[in-house]
Amino acid sequence: MGLLAAMFFGIRQYPAYRIYFIAGFTVGATILSFFYKWLENGWDKYVITKMARAGKIALVNIEKGEPYLPLRDSGFRRYWIYRFEGTLYNRERKPRPVSFFEKMNVETREIPQGSVYVTWDETKPAQIFIVPNALIGSLPQLAPLVGAYEKDKALKLKYLDAHYHRGMILRSFRQAVADYRKAEKK
Repeated sequence: MGLLAAMFFGIRQYPAYRIYFIAGFTVGATILSFFYKWLENGWDKYVITKMARAGKIALVNIEKGEPYLPLRDSGFRRYWIYRFEGTLYNRERKPRPVSFFEKMNVETREIPQGSVYVTWDETKPAQIFIVPNALIGSLPQLAPLVGAYEKDKALKLKYLDAHYHRGMILRSFRQAVADYRKAEKK
């Protein structure tokens, strides 16, 4: 809006430079639209990666996940916002009930119960995102923390396959293997 106002003000005050104001508006609007698209598609991934690298993750046993709100982005791609409820275990493995939201793939129908890693910072308890399994495996500094969760027999871990493809996809590993075999046969 500011670019448009500046263009009209500039053209009125300096009509001889009209073409420069129009070109500046076009270039500025293009740059801002690419920046907005990057923010829309990449900001959550940036935050997740930054927090995971800093070791700010926790384990959540998902007990329930249900569709909350349909969503479309600026490219008209559809998603579902799901509301998850479960039990979060912090670094000391103290349980606490938690409820959070995640942008899911539009084809998601049901959420299996199981365990996933999420971003977790005690100072920002509302900023919870599911961390993809590939990211957990690619950060060696998380190995001691993940190992500590896995050694604790009281947690009853049942990992879910969590990956990102046009929204987060959660499924059991049994379902992931079945999907892989189905695709391999084709």
